[in-house]
Amino acid sequence: MRRLTIPFLIFFAPFVARAAFGISPPFLNTDHLVAGTTYTQVVYLVQDQPDQDLNIKAILAVPAHIVPWISIDRGFNFVIPKGTRQFPVTVTVHVPDGEGIGKYSGNLSFTGQPSQSGQVTIAIGVNVAINLTVGTGIYEDFSVSMVTFPDIEEGWSPKAYVRFENRGNIPEAFNSATFDLYDKYDSVRLAYVTKQDGFPDTPPFTTKEYIVEFPTDFHLGIGDYWGSVNFYKNDKVIATQKTIFHVLKAGSLSTPLEMFFSSVKNNIVYYVIGLILIFIIVRRLRRKKTR
Repeated sequence: MRRLTIPFLIFFAPFVARAAFGISPPFLNTDHLVAGTTYTQVVYLVQDQPDQDLNIKAILAVPAHIVPWISIDRGFNFVIPKGTRQFPVTVTVHVPDGEGIGKYSGNLSFTGQPSQSGQVTIAIGVNVAINLTVGTGIYEDFSVSMVTFPDIEEGWSPKAYVRFENRGNIPEAFNSATFDLYDKYDSVRLAYVTKQDGFPDTPPFTTKEYIVEFPTDFHLGIGDYWGSVNFYKNDKVIATQKTIFHVLKAGSLSTPLEMFFSSVKNNIVYYVIGLILIFIIVRRLRRKKTR
């Protein structure tokens, strides 16, 4: 009788699905929050067997005072689609204006229940440890991780693509910049441009990418050129780059609509004069008809 019991139990034992489920990074720590700032962090939910849709429920366990500060771009109930191994979730912390000093801890859990039919499954879950410090001091920490020169069309001014990473708790921006334009052999300087304003702010705890244009009277024809740029903040060079860039035929990068508005922008005086002349001619013709 005992010999029959063991295989009988093994045969009818329910199957339990045990797929690996994790999160990276498993923490959200920031020590330099101040009133009015917003902090964002992306965490990745990772699974090794994404063979079905996975329903996820997020549960926030933090002091009641800061619950309204924290939001999730996906909401607190969402689905990880089948076939997705790494699923990004953006967690945002916004400290209200007028908030005082404080330290807060808790966690954000993500639990899921695979929806396979015909077998028993187990819930899976991961946690993000939350540690926030709200202070009153100014904390500056920024860097420029990338500066490149995108291709432009003939007649355009040189441009620099910038990626600005602000890890501090106040907005940051360049104060000035210089741009040297050289021929394709990097031997003759064709133009020198200084820029003192027009730089966008990068909000606290944010990475921002943007284009900085350096207007010049020098007409760039089709070909290759060397550019050298320096970006300054508080009279210190914080980013520099020197490399070759390409000037392409007009219309290579622009859509027809962009070309039209560019033409209007570059020839606005002529368009205004033309409109005035048309208005005068139409007015004279109307007067002749009324006589």
